[in-house]
Amino acid sequence: MLGHVVRRGMAHLQDVSPEYVAKLEEDSQLYANSDYGMVLIDPRAVLPVLITSTVVFVILASIQYTHGQVVASLAMIESPSSNLIVKRNEPAYTDEKPLIPAPELDADVELTLINHKPITASLCGTLVHLRRVGGWFAHWRGLHISILYMILHAAFTHIFGASRLISIAGCVLLSPVHMLWTHSIIALPRTARLIHLKQCTPLVLPTLIVALAQQATCFLPSLVGSLLDLRSSPEKVWIAAQGEPLALTLMGLRILAVPFTFAVIALFVLLPAAATLTRIEAALLPADVHTIVPFDDSFAMAGLSSKALFVAAWRSFDRAARLRVLKVYAKMLFVQFAILLTGTAVMTAEVYVIGGDTKSRLTLAYTSARALLELDALEHNGLYWF
Repeated sequence: MLGHVVRRGMAHLQDVSPEYVAKLEEDSQLYANSDYGMVLIDPRAVLPVLITSTVVFVILASIQYTHGQVVASLAMIESPSSNLIVKRNEPAYTDEKPLIPAPELDADVELTLINHKPITASLCGTLVHLRRVGGWFAHWRGLHISILYMILHAAFTHIFGASRLISIAGCVLLSPVHMLWTHSIIALPRTARLIHLKQCTPLVLPTLIVALAQQATCFLPSLVGSLLDLRSSPEKVWIAAQGEPLALTLMGLRILAVPFTFAVIALFVLLPAAATLTRIEAALLPADVHTIVPFDDSFAMAGLSSKALFVAAWRSFDRAARLRVLKVYAKMLFVQFAILLTGTAVMTAEVYVIGGDTKSRLTLAYTSARALLELDALEHNGLYWF
């Protein structure tokens, strides 16, 4: 399996060559240079494809928000809950007068501790719990606040410049809005509200660390690829592709170093940092507001500094909670992939059913669009970073 992954990775590196880029640039102009380029496609001819693509996009976005934000946030703050049942067995009395008065007799006490399974351990159970607490629209709790947060962050980066430092500064300055977003997700309906700005001081450090971790997941993998010189060694790739054992092993390790770096940062830095921020935001809920899942805020003891609070919240996010969050994200990706695969199959069938001139035009338009997207990915987010 490792050999297959390595060969696929090296084949991709070989494909991303000047010749391959020239081919992408040529494909991107196919539709514009064709006979259809100056004539718009009749929307009525492709209405089924447009409707299907819109439905698929809405479903994917809904799953991304419900699973990736709502359920994941609940999994980050949920604490194990248990009930202690105390059963008092009174001693049996007879008609004879007891030697010791009844109040002084010791009664047997039976203690039963019942540990409850976390609500977020089951995705379906979590969704049912959300509907029971907040109705059918509870799957999208806090959506309006999230839209406001993204608009404000985009406006901030647009005004002051789209750079990594500006993006980090925007996250820190908008931390009160982000906390309101979290509160609207985890709190009981109609109880979340914006707290005083003086109480938002503990959010600065965790928000800064989350923003830095987000930037690191993008920057460090590209830096590793650049340091390993993956883009300027085509002859080494060719030697490895010929089956040289040592070259194949070394090239495989170099190629796998990039996704490995991303995975390490995402799993061991970004995920616990995001969970820590969410748990601190939950701990800052007003005393009269309760969460919809059990939450133990005992780590947020009075008098703690921002650093001590961050460390305590980080340690309170234990291994069991981390596994629950990872399972939520894994299930989300699986469901999204299934929806995308089904939607693609349906749209492909619709294109073939439409047939004729519209089919040819859609095929050319798809080829040009795919080439444009791949060129943009290579230039901004892909191997050209190396």
